[in-house]
Amino acid sequence: MPNRIAVSTLNASTLDIINTIRANASREYQELVPEIDSVTDIPRVGEVLRGYPAMANQFLNALVNRIALVRVRSAVFNNAYSMLKKGYLEFGETVEEVFVGIVNAVEYDAEKAEAREFRRTIPDVRAAFHIMNWRVMYPVTIQNVDLERAFLSAAGVQDLIAKIVDSVYTAAEYDEFLLFKYLLIKAISHGKMHPVSISGDEKNAAIQFRALSNVLPFMSSMYNEAGVRTTTPKADQYIFMDAEYNAKYDVNVLASAFNMDKADFMGRLILVDRFDTFDNERFKVIRDNSDMVEEVTPQELALMKNVKAVLLDENWFQVYDNVNTFTEKYVASGLYWNYFYHVWKTVSHSPFSNAVVFVDEGASVALPGTVKFTIEGISKSDNATVITFAPEDPASLSPSAYQFVQDGEATTNGIAVHRYGAIIVPSTAENVTPVITVDGTTYNGTEVNVATANAGTSITFTKA
Repeated sequence: MPNRIAVSTLNASTLDIINTIRANASREYQELVPEIDSVTDIPRVGEVLRGYPAMANQFLNALVNRIALVRVRSAVFNNAYSMLKKGYLEFGETVEEVFVGIVNAVEYDAEKAEAREFRRTIPDVRAAFHIMNWRVMYPVTIQNVDLERAFLSAAGVQDLIAKIVDSVYTAAEYDEFLLFKYLLIKAISHGKMHPVSISGDEKNAAIQFRALSNVLPFMSSMYNEAGVRTTTPKADQYIFMDAEYNAKYDVNVLASAFNMDKADFMGRLILVDRFDTFDNERFKVIRDNSDMVEEVTPQELALMKNVKAVLLDENWFQVYDNVNTFTEKYVASGLYWNYFYHVWKTVSHSPFSNAVVFVDEGASVALPGTVKFTIEGISKSDNATVITFAPEDPASLSPSAYQFVQDGEATTNGIAVHRYGAIIVPSTAENVTPVITVDGTTYNGTEVNVATANAGTSITFTKA
């Protein structure tokens, strides 16, 4: 289970920090480093540490491991996005999110009771797996001269802690902001959120905000990627809004639009600098050496110019912290310490949570006439052939949450269809015509000849 780390503040003085480190250090350290009672004695500790590099190493290790990391963790878990992160995963690297759909009713009929008594009614259980997919490291160097300066003033050690923490925390915080923004941009620009066109008139737009906010607490399958029946109570709704667009509204007007008092609304309003910009340069090194993140393309950012606000369930973000650890190495040849702050995260979103994106009325959100899939793989045996499909995913604001359909023709021919793109064709069938639905609309695919089909072939689905 994930957990959250409570807010911690560093209110100890340099003198307290020095004595606390001494009290928990080795016997050798305690014999060489004196306990001090006055700030005027602080330089005495510095003199000892300067003359004994091994003792200086103990001091810095204790400083980072026991104090600096507490500050980092406190900041990481209680920043502006803390209400949207799900906590710290101490064990494992995969989160299984399980959704159980509501049960369908059947009519009461005493004549059917005997047949129903022992019949199994399988619940609609779906699962999404969120894996640890962000592993980075922030290096920082502390030189001998930095340690020496720490003992020249009453606040010197606190300043040293700030230098260690701020140099990595500011970077980690900014990257976390970008990861949240990355999830939003990728989901919106590839049709993973329900789009709603809003009028350019602020008053009419506010009415539409209120309408959607009022609708989400009711059971519906329209507003989430997986198309499951679910709800989002008012207490679970969060609003992301373009900063410039937000400036056009009075806070009281917006709070009223979402049927919240001003204090509650401000706690659930998150401003985004601009939806149509992204700091791709920040992750260039990571993209060049791993597949953790993709580039945010100009096509995606062009679509984001039309985005004004996003209303979503707090569970839409599936962001967990897995590792926050400092490691160190003393470089004797250079008389400095290298510290490495390791940050591992699970960064994902839930397909079962409601999410609505509000876009300019001129933006195209209509379903396309055709959609394309690629045959991803073909596996043959003596009894059947398994064909898997993957969507060709162009940037678009229109909904793209597809499901393959087990229609009557497939059932008649003994063909089994998995909703997410796998079809099992028995050896008795020569052809298969796949059918999908997108946002409740049916698309018929071109016929696939099982004997001649090849991986990489493109299949076109046309709106019925």
